Amino acid sequence: MNTRQDLTALDRLREIYHLYDRFMASETSVCKEKCSDCCTCNVTITTLEADLLLTSLSPVEKNALYNRIIPNFPQKRFIPKMTFNTFVRWCMEGRNIPEEENDPAWGTCPLLADDLCTVYDTRPFGCRALMSQHLCRDKGHALIPPRVMTANNLFLQAIEHLDIHGFSANLSDMLTRLPVDEPGPTEDRFVPNEAIPVLMVPPEHRADMAPVIQQLSTLLTPDDHP
Repeated sequence: MNTRQDLTALDRLREIYHLYDRFMASETSVCKEKCSDCCTCNVTITTLEADLLLTSLSPVEKNALYNRIIPNFPQKRFIPKMTFNTFVRWCMEGRNIPEEENDPAWGTCPLLADDLCTVYDTRPFGCRALMSQHLCRDKGHALIPPRVMTANNLFLQAIEHLDIHGFSANLSDMLTRLPVDEPGPTEDRFVPNEAIPVLMVPPEHRADMAPVIQQLSTLLTPDDHP
């Protein structure tokens, strides 16, 4: 396959974000500005996504980000036990998947200000993938079309694959990468990323997702293709 060998990893990640935006352009969503019902403290982010976000900020903006997160650091938050590609591999191997606690009632994202994202342009994919065809506050949950769910899985797999030597963690842990006063070693909050073991595409979506898979594959390095 042809690859974009001239691009850095951060460039490739930006391109993946742009590709997702183009894919979603034809999807109907009720999500509007200041609709932050899904903006909880439970977002997972990769090290590469964190680096892209932080490198986009000036020293003053980066200091402001830390000053926003640290005082509002969520003591109760989603801490992943495995990455998405690890989950896929364990499913393939027929292993038992550990239960992971995740409750939106634990709190809002510390990067919100007046119901607006303060890092919107470089927000991680976990935030970009949040959409709904009805108001979550009315129904208590999002309504995401099956093809979008499949696309989200593909993009999650590719983004993790691109950061194969990095880690995934809760957004607050990853952006600060500082010890916080809570039980357990800091290292337990970070899980190593994995390569794509197999693409999570159901038969009914394979033809629809083929162009997306092809475009994503051009943003991986030659040795990284699954």
